Amino acid sequence: MTIEAAAPRFRTSSTDTIRLLIFGRFVPATFFAVLGYLQFQRLASNVRGLPRPVDALAVISGPLPAALYLLFCAIPVFIYIGRPAPRARDGRWLPRAAGLTGTVMLLVVGALPQGARLYSPPPWLGGVSTALSVVAFALAVYGLLYLRRSLSIIPEVRRLVTGGPYRVVRHPLYAAEILAACAFVMVNPGALAVAMLAPFVATQLLRSRFEESLLTAAYPEYRDYVRHSRRLVPFLW
Repeated sequence: MTIEAAAPRFRTSSTDTIRLLIFGRFVPATFFAVLGYLQFQRLASNVRGLPRPVDALAVISGPLPAALYLLFCAIPVFIYIGRPAPRARDGRWLPRAAGLTGTVMLLVVGALPQGARLYSPPPWLGGVSTALSVVAFALAVYGLLYLRRSLSIIPEVRRLVTGGPYRVVRHPLYAAEILAACAFVMVNPGALAVAMLAPFVATQLLRSRFEESLLTAAYPEYRDYVRHSRRLVPFLW
């Protein structure tokens, strides 16, 4: 989500500056740095487990998704460190809670004990899951690199972005995250993962609505963009 040009800037005080440094930069950058470190360990383990000689299929099914997910965790570290103050934000508790909940559910649930497996995935489903994961994480990395310093967990306005992947759908990051979550549940059908999938999708949809309301208030031209774009699925919805 993003913005630039027409939205009025906040009048910042010393308290606002401290809040930006701690909660707008240090805390999220540290959170993603820890996740990136854990993912780096997973990537290293995948690389060590490659067969010798290395074949393309083994790389695609192991290190490639892990490397893309590592980028997904690492890029926000650098974004948050140098991120400017927002021009506007939705300070209500529900949009903030939805943003924090959606982020934590996506990045942490896979590291928790999943409980009893609800079914045994057939071997071919692993290939489908890998392909979807690669597409999802590649789209997420592309979205992060295009969004750059306008990235935020809670609804905030910095500049209006409608190009790149945002030309295809209004929320490419959420689309990628939902696709990645579905791919994970396909081959990790533990009770916790399956139970969390629907609430996770609902939370991301709720976040998208809060962001669109804030963007529409800041940029009247955003209404026209909404009329000519899809929320999550190209050409459909």
